[in-house]
This record gives sequence, structure tokens and C-alpha cells, in this order.
Amino acid sequence: MKKWWILFFYIFIFSVVFMNKDLIFAWIHESDASDLPFMFLLSVLLAAIPFIPFTLFAGLMGAKYGVFLGTVINWSGGLGAAMIYFLVSKTFFRDYFNQYLMKIKGMQRFQMMLERNAFITILLARLIAIFPPPVVNMYSGVSLISFRTFLIATAIGLIPPMFIVAFSGEQVFLSFFHLSIGLCIYLLFLLTIFLFYKMWFRQSSRVS
Repeated sequence: MKKWWILFFYIFIFSVVFMNKDLIFAWIHESDASDLPFMFLLSVLLAAIPFIPFTLFAGLMGAKYGVFLGTVINWSGGLGAAMIYFLVSKTFFRDYFNQYLMKIKGMQRFQMMLERNAFITILLARLIAIFPPPVVNMYSGVSLISFRTFLIATAIGLIPPMFIVAFSGEQVFLSFFHLSIGLCIYLLFLLTIFLFYKMWFRQSSRVS
């Protein structure tokens, strides 16, 4: 039932966006940057709420501010939300999140990967979304992973996906051809990372 509610919520969000598309387009083409600080705060807030379609917001940031600044806003939001989850999980709700995470399918595999190499595991999880970001954040918080390892792996791993979403948002209004080329390159990049993940996991399993 929960999945149906999330689906209805997504439909509602996209319906609101569609009905207000003229206002959104006008806002995108405004040159006023006075709301830029608010966008950074809003980025962290939206990235921290699991059922909010952050990709939609991230694409708008690319369309509004361009690929570079849009990427910085999206990356800051993703990194800020990840740090909040990590610190809250480790400090306040360790037992609660531990019980919740054990109910999620595939967590034993994720735990095994973290034990082998926490940095590579978190990095891969950011690059190819092996597990949902909140799950990665919470489990990293309740585990013995250092904040430094988590922060560096997350900061590096978030760059490609945040860049491609901002790039896509910008190119939607500029060039469908460039958008298509960019998406094809990113798909090849994801395929390469996924093959690396499969080879690394298989080799690690043999060693263990």
C-alpha cells in the first residue's frame, strides 16, 4: 500500500508542475539570482526527504542556473542530506535504524561489501545506485565506518549523477541532440562502473 501512496504522490507532483509549467518556464528564464542561497537550502531539504522526486528539482537547477552551478547546487544538497542522515543515525537513532535496515532486502550483501572495502562500496553505491541513498546513509551511520571515509566517497560519487541531471535539465531547453549524446555517454559510463562492480564483487567473494 505504501508504494501506491508514493506513486500517487509522484503523479500529484508532476501534475502540479505540468499545470504551472508557464510560471516555471518564466522563472527558469529570469536572470535574477537573489533566490540562489535559498536554492542551496532547498536542495538539502528535498534531498533529505526520500519520497520527494529530487531528480526533478535537480533538473530544474540545471535549466535555471546552467550545468556548472546547477551541479554545485545538486551536489551540495545530496552531500548535505547524506551527512545529516549519517550523523543522526550514528548519534540519536542508532538502534531504531538498525532494526529498520535489517528488514530491507539485500542488506546482508551490502554489509559484506562494506566489510571488504567501505570506500569503494559507498563510492559505487553513489555512482550506480546499488541501494537507495537513504539506506546507504543510514547503514553507514550505524556501522563502524568513519565519517571521513563516508564523506570523501560520497562527495566523489555524487559528482557524475548530479552533473548529468543538471546537464539534462539545461540541454532540454537548448539542444535535444546534445542531450541524447550526453545521456548515451553517461549510460556507457554507468555500464563500465557496473561491470567493474561485478568483477570486484566476484573477485572479493573468491578471496573471502
